[in-house]
Amino acid sequence: MPAMSVPPAVAGAGLEESPYYLQAVAALARSRAVVAQDDIYSSQGMKLASKGVQVGPALLERLAQHKLTAPLDELLASERPINSTTLALEACKIIEHDRIYARMVNRSGDPLAVKHALEALAIPRKLLLRLTVMREQRRAIFDHSLRTGIIAYTLAQCLGLPAAERDKLLIGALCHDVGEMHTDPALLERGHAITPQERRYIHVHPLSSYVLLRGTEGFPAAAALAVLHHHERLDGSGYPHGLRCEAISSLGKLIAVADVAETVIRRFDLPRLDMLARLHHGRFDHAAVDALRDLIRATEKDALGTPQELVSGAQLQHLSQLLQGWLPLRSLLIAQIAPLAPEQSPLAFLFERMSTIRQLIVRAGFDPDHVGGMLDIARGDSAIMLELRSMLDEMEWLLLDLAHEIDRHAPDLGSLPARPLSHLLQLLRPAWSGRCDDGAAFI
Repeated sequence: MPAMSVPPAVAGAGLEESPYYLQAVAALARSRAVVAQDDIYSSQGMKLASKGVQVGPALLERLAQHKLTAPLDELLASERPINSTTLALEACKIIEHDRIYARMVNRSGDPLAVKHALEALAIPRKLLLRLTVMREQRRAIFDHSLRTGIIAYTLAQCLGLPAAERDKLLIGALCHDVGEMHTDPALLERGHAITPQERRYIHVHPLSSYVLLRGTEGFPAAAALAVLHHHERLDGSGYPHGLRCEAISSLGKLIAVADVAETVIRRFDLPRLDMLARLHHGRFDHAAVDALRDLIRATEKDALGTPQELVSGAQLQHLSQLLQGWLPLRSLLIAQIAPLAPEQSPLAFLFERMSTIRQLIVRAGFDPDHVGGMLDIARGDSAIMLELRSMLDEMEWLLLDLAHEIDRHAPDLGSLPARPLSHLLQLLRPAWSGRCDDGAAFI
């Protein structure tokens, strides 16, 4: 495969220490010893702390007021830091207590491989403090990252990746969200209604993670690039750069599948994950998706609860309103971009996505022109009702994802009248969208 290029916008980027990360380090320093590994100097040559001194919140605040000669992660170390052994133990606890992860590693061909890989993992010294802070202060990010690493590694086993590539994938998956520690944690709390402006801060985390990792001695370049690409999608609907197909690194494609799979397993159930894998072959790596389906082998027994007709009816109504409202909107938008053809206009992505939505409904075995009749077909058959519920849940996620993509394209759409797009955004977003605990959380 040809070498992936680094976007120009990233190649020369730098990253200042985030106040949110400094707050997390200060919180860690209140619960355990954090010491200077070397003498700490400002960029002007002023000595701020001596090697071996314990660094508490007050000294951290002083350090934050200066530009230092090196990042804090290189200058500080904590008592009882995370290491490869503790990572392996944490992974073993997950596999022991979570039947879905036990199922995946047992079907991977070597159930102990991920444990041994973690035990042998070479973690760069610079990352030890950051991963320790993540585990102790941002536990949700840590748990998500470790579970994503387990899934990514089992996918790599199934796909026959060489051991060296599996190790790069594992360290990349473990660190894929380190940039989220530069995000205000309040934005990620369940129940918080995320505004479009706040979502832009969240969408920058692949860039933040990449910038943190790319210059870290001992961190593989291929792993850093995979981190940058883990929210890209094959159809160009991802971020931060809207890359397509071969422009996305091979390891980035695997972390993308593992990242979404972890969130769906944690928030929903295996039938929902299986539906996502079936519907989104155009967005995710085909081989990785097929391997995931083989690992989970979802059945009706894996469903959490019984599908509710009331919920499915509301979702069907939402989908029907969108499909019916799109036809006149499409004609209006085509007239506005004339003489450009739809595929040559700034709205090309939108026409492509809406066409894909219709195709996905057909692929799921339903008629997009008679959405209202889907519930009648499913009544009385629990298997079909489960299929319908999973498909509708996935459609809600896809529609919300398209709304976010329109927001990301806003700078390119400034010449178009705002009213039609505003109406479309209303059709795309259900009444309950925007909360961190809905399906949009893993977009």
